Amino acid sequence: MPTDDRLPELPYLDKILHLCQYLIFAWLLVQAIRVGGGRDRAYLLWAWIYAFSYGLLMELIQAFVPWRSADLADAVANGIGAALGVWLATKLPKRPTHSWT
Repeated sequence: MPTDDRLPELPYLDKILHLCQYLIFAWLLVQAIRVGGGRDRAYLLWAWIYAFSYGLLMELIQAFVPWRSADLADAVANGIGAALGVWLATKLPKRPTHSWT
């Protein structure tokens, strides 16, 4: 006997997922740049620019794919998520560095 066991739909779930994805992406970018020797704080801006630009590019590409559609709100959610990821990277404690030699 089939039942309707679907989960309730959450409003703006798509936008929340975009925000979370780009938060993690930008946070990881900041971590990678730090490990690579980024010293001045300009790398924070570059991490956001890179993450946001990537999100914009993905939305643009979707505009030309027949079964996809571009959404400005998704691009905004990507940018906000990237900004939160960079901000979070400045607030969380940095990992201690280890000398492996």
